[in-house]
Amino acid sequence: MTIPSRLTFVRKVWQKFMENEDGFDKYIIGKMSITDAIDGKITCELPVEKVHLNRLGSVHGGLLSTLVDVVGSLAIASKGMYSTGVSTDLNITFINSAGVGDIITMDSECVKVGKTLAFTTVDLKNKNNGKLIAQGRHTKFVSIAHNDPKNLFNKNKL
Repeated sequence: MTIPSRLTFVRKVWQKFMENEDGFDKYIIGKMSITDAIDGKITCELPVEKVHLNRLGSVHGGLLSTLVDVVGSLAIASKGMYSTGVSTDLNITFINSAGVGDIITMDSECVKVGKTLAFTTVDLKNKNNGKLIAQGRHTKFVSIAHNDPKNLFNKNKL
């Protein structure tokens, strides 16, 4: 049996997120791409479109919060977990904005996967000007997720 690379595995988990044809993730961030994944760290990109804006014409805080949620979850997947648990806490600090035509880059790290909780950090930057848009932290309950048969537990396999 061939073991997939971290990037291939994380993209497979992301595709599972996208399976709900009319789902929130697919509609709002379906154009997000995962550009890199190693053990515990991922990088993603999302072009900002009109649907991502608030009434003032800048990227909506709800979108940025969604990105922290999803990209934090995918950082957990980069540790070999197909199931990434359920959110218990999410916080975000908004620093700068972005608008249509900008590209948001996301660097996320899974800081720790414990028996019951996993902790992630996410930096969101504007690729066009290099400015930090927001920083987030995401905590997930993963106790049940450890039992998913699709998980890759043996780090030596990857």
